[in-house]
Amino acid sequence: MIYFRIILIAFMFFGFGVSANATSLSNSLSGKILLNVEKKGEAWYVYPLNNKRYYLGRPSDAFALMRELGLGIKELEFQKLVKENMPADIVGDLALAKKLSGKIILQVEKNGEAWYVNPDNLRIYYLGRPNDAFQIMRKLSLGISRENLAKIHKYGYEEAINKYSKYEYTELTTSAGTFKADIITIELDNPNLEIITDTANTADCPGKCTAKKLTDYIFANDAFAAMNGTYFDTGAAKRNYYFAPVWNSREKVLLNKDQIKYWTTGPVVAFDTENNFYYYPDSISFGGVENFEKTTGKKLQAAMNNKPRLVEDGMNQLVVWQVDSKQENAKAMRNALAFKKDPNGGKGTIYLVIVHDATVIDLAEALKVMKVDTALNLDVGYSSALWYNDELMVPLGRDIPNAILFREKSL
Repeated sequence: MIYFRIILIAFMFFGFGVSANATSLSNSLSGKILLNVEKKGEAWYVYPLNNKRYYLGRPSDAFALMRELGLGIKELEFQKLVKENMPADIVGDLALAKKLSGKIILQVEKNGEAWYVNPDNLRIYYLGRPNDAFQIMRKLSLGISRENLAKIHKYGYEEAINKYSKYEYTELTTSAGTFKADIITIELDNPNLEIITDTANTADCPGKCTAKKLTDYIFANDAFAAMNGTYFDTGAAKRNYYFAPVWNSREKVLLNKDQIKYWTTGPVVAFDTENNFYYYPDSISFGGVENFEKTTGKKLQAAMNNKPRLVEDGMNQLVVWQVDSKQENAKAMRNALAFKKDPNGGKGTIYLVIVHDATVIDLAEALKVMKVDTALNLDVGYSSALWYNDELMVPLGRDIPNAILFREKSL
């Protein structure tokens, strides 16, 4: 019971007291063992040499990982360290202990026995057999909220939940240059996939509207992937107002539906409840929920509008007069929701794309290089945020009024 009280206190601290800066957070937690108190108590180890987090999993997995990341130490040096059960007045070689703080050390001259240098007290803990090691590491763990854990990156530049989705950090080479990009790929043929467009407000709002962190949308919808949505006003008078029609999948209501009648409103992407993708080059051709369901014979699951046009039928469709000076010249994170048809007759593939240090024109060219068929432009810069498999691939910026999310159905 005392152990769980300690975890609760730690959770409260990390839920509210830690800086949102991901780099400073991972630095401050270097060498720590973290316990995700909001998700089945999953344990992670923040490896001091790269400040990435590694999943400890089952006892045998954790033990194997610890030995893989272990640092060999000579016996003469090892004997200068203080074991956990030694008297408090024995301090040993503090300089050496600080150098090894948070690391796993291996007695290379004595059967390779593994020890953990606890950064909290600079004492070493014998890891022994897999079950013993696992229990010690959980005993020394620090509780952390799911959101803050997501700010600490996992090891590697790619990961996948299953065969239907993956994340990668890559480069896209275009006629305008080479751009770094975060890309989440989601196969629409996933039989357990659900697609959600969600809004902070549930009715039209003329200004000073509600906005939330992307993680609030994620946790409310139990999403495995998510991205920020449409452009919105950041000025004081019309804070968080957005012109674009967006379907609230939870409430089954279309916000800003009165804007559909204007041909300048821009393109719309939509999904029916069978995860089929639809693209409309302007809002008038979408026509609203009733028109969508009448013409397709399907129920609407998710829909979002934004402009300008980016890619249609694999071609860059940007029109100069639709692009303002910031979109044309300002280098920033540029975001898009893209779709590629399946040549074999499947439902196709969705891409959540963030291209770094790019203009909107650069974004369109990058998407063309990806050979997507259509793409919807989304909000940019400080509004950008990207989530995959409990990790913020692009950190949280400002609160946002809407988002697009993907989740696995509960079986």
